[in-house]
Amino acid sequence: MTATEILKKYWGYDSFRMQQADIVQSAINGHDTFALLPTGGGKSICFQVPGIAREGICLVISPLIALMQDQVNNLKSKGLKAAAITSGMSRREIDIILDNAKFGGLDFLYVSPERLKTDIFIARFKQMNVSLIAIDEAHCISQWGHDFRPPYLEIYKLREIHESVPMIAVTATATPEVREDIIAQLQMKEPKYFEGDFARDNISYEVYAVENKRNAILRACKRFNGTTGIVYCQTRRETKEVARLLIAHNFSAGIYHGGLLAEERNKKLEAWLKDEIRIIVATNAFGMGIDKPDVRFVLHYEIPNNIEAYFQEAGRAGRDGKASRNMAFYAPSDLIKLQQRIAKQFPPIDFIKTVYRALCNHFNIAIGSGLNESYGLEIKDLVAKYDFEPLSTYNALKILALNGSILLNEAVFHPTKLKFIVSNKTLYNFQLKNEKYDPLISFLSRANPGIFSNYYQLNESKIAHRLKKTKPQIIKELQYLERQGLADISWQSELPQVTLLHERLPDEYMQIDKKVYQNRKDTAYKKLKAMLNFVQEPTCRSILLLKYFGQQGEACGKCDVCLAEERSNYTAEELQEIILSLLKEKKHSLDELLSAIKGVERPNLTGLLNWMMDEDMINYDDGVFYLE
Repeated sequence: MTATEILKKYWGYDSFRMQQADIVQSAINGHDTFALLPTGGGKSICFQVPGIAREGICLVISPLIALMQDQVNNLKSKGLKAAAITSGMSRREIDIILDNAKFGGLDFLYVSPERLKTDIFIARFKQMNVSLIAIDEAHCISQWGHDFRPPYLEIYKLREIHESVPMIAVTATATPEVREDIIAQLQMKEPKYFEGDFARDNISYEVYAVENKRNAILRACKRFNGTTGIVYCQTRRETKEVARLLIAHNFSAGIYHGGLLAEERNKKLEAWLKDEIRIIVATNAFGMGIDKPDVRFVLHYEIPNNIEAYFQEAGRAGRDGKASRNMAFYAPSDLIKLQQRIAKQFPPIDFIKTVYRALCNHFNIAIGSGLNESYGLEIKDLVAKYDFEPLSTYNALKILALNGSILLNEAVFHPTKLKFIVSNKTLYNFQLKNEKYDPLISFLSRANPGIFSNYYQLNESKIAHRLKKTKPQIIKELQYLERQGLADISWQSELPQVTLLHERLPDEYMQIDKKVYQNRKDTAYKKLKAMLNFVQEPTCRSILLLKYFGQQGEACGKCDVCLAEERSNYTAEELQEIILSLLKEKKHSLDELLSAIKGVERPNLTGLLNWMMDEDMINYDDGVFYLE
C-alpha cells in the first residue's frame, strides 16, 4: 500500500496535511527525519504511517505513560497491533510483550527512554525486525529543552544494534539551539529536516496586567459566553477556586487536574467534548492528545513558566481555522511569584539526598536492591511521614529523575489487567469444582480469547453489571483466582509511579550530578527570562513567539500590543523616547507620566515601563521612575 492508501484505510483521510506527505515519504524511504510541527500539526501520523508502510515493528520512544496509552488505544481501535511497556508492569507481562515484538506479533511497541537501558529490552531488541525508530517529544533529548530526560541521551546506542534502521524525531516545541542538539545527540545521518509554520493567523495572543485577575476572567468568559473554552491554572487549588467562581456566576464549567480519579477526569473530558460543559478549568495535565476543533478561547489565570508551555496551551484554540483568542492575565505580584516558583524547582542538594533516603526507607528498599522495581507513591504520605515541605519534596523527586536515579511518572490510571497462567484444561477442572466462579471465568474467557497468552484490561464495574453482581464481589472473586495461582493480575492504580533506575546506594555513595543540576537551573532561568520578556516587551506577541522559535513574521494587528499601538498616538519606540526624555528632566510617578503623555492607555504604559526596567533602561523606587 502507498502512504496515502494507508492513511485512507486506517485514518479515513483522503490526503495528508501540509508537509505530512513529505515527512512520511522521507521516513518510508529510509532517511533519518526530523519534523518540527506545532501543536495540532499531526505529528503522530508522521511516524505511524511509515511504521505500517515499512516491514517490521516500529519502536516508539515516548516520555509519558498517558501519551503512550492514548496512542496505543488509538492504534488498536484502528485494528493495528500495538503495546506499551510502562513502569508498574510485572516482569511476566513485559516478557510477553517483548516476545510478541520479537516474533512479529506487534506493529508498534511504545517504550519509555528509561526502558532502553534494561538488559531484557536490549536482548530482545537485538532479535526484533525493526522497521523504524521514532522519538516522540524529541525536545526531551536536549539539555536545553524544557522537559529534558537524561535517558534520552542513550537512544543513539540503538543504532549500534540496528545500523540501517532509520530514525524519525518529532516535536512541537524546539528553539534553534534545541534542534541542533537533538540532531547531534541522536547522531542522525544526513537528516531530512521539516519545519512547520508556527504562525496561527486565526489566533490572537494577548497579555494583560490587571489588578484583579478573577474579575478579568469573569469579564472574558462573559464576552465568550456560549462558546467553548479552557482556563489554565498553575495549581489544583486554583482550578477549584476559579471553577467555583465561574459556576457561582452561572457559567457551565468543570475542573480537570491530575489529582482527580481517572473516572472523574474522563467524565469531565467527555462532558466538555460533547459541549455539556462549556468551560474546562484545568492544570497543564489537560490537553495532551485532545483535538477539539471549536475551542474559541484559552485563558491563562497565571503566566506559565516558559514560552513552550504557553505556546502549547494557546495552540489548543482555533484548530478549526476560525478566529479564536488567547488571553493571559497577571497582577504585578505574579511576576515575582513566577521567579519564586522557578527558585523552588531547585531545592538544596542535601535535601534532595534526604528525600532519596526517605523514599527508599518508605518502601523498605534495602541497600543494593530495588533495581527497576516500581512503586505506587502517594506523595502526601511521604511528606507526612518525614515532615517534609510538599512542593520542595515534589521538586526533589523531579531532580532525582533528572539525575537518573529514579523514574517519576505523574499519576496515571493503570487499569486492572489479567492473564490466566494455567492451561485451559486446569482452569476447566477448577470451574467444575467451584461453580461459584464459573460465570466470571467463562465471561473472561469468552470476552478475551487470547487471555491465556496475553494480558487483558478489565473493567470491574462493567463485569459486575454484566454478571449482575457488585463491584466488590467481582474484585473478591478475582483476588481468589489470583491466590489459587490461576491468574496473574496487575491491579488498578492511580498513584504516581516511582521506579528505581539503579539499586539503592548507601548514603555516602549517593551523588547528585551538579553539572546536570546547574544546567537545568540555568536553562529554567533562561526560559523564565524569555517568558518575562514576552509578557512585557512592547512588540507584537506573534512576532515575539515566532522569533523565539527561530521564525520571522509580521505584526498580527490583533494582539493587545498591536491594538494598543493602533489606539495610541505613539508607537512603542516613540513612547520609549518620550519616557526617557521626561525622566532626564526629573523623577516621575506613573500618574505623572500618564498625565504628561496624552493618548496612551494605563495598562499599555505600565507594561512598557516594566519592560524598560527589566532591560535596565530605567529604575523604580519609592513610587517614582528615574534614570541613573
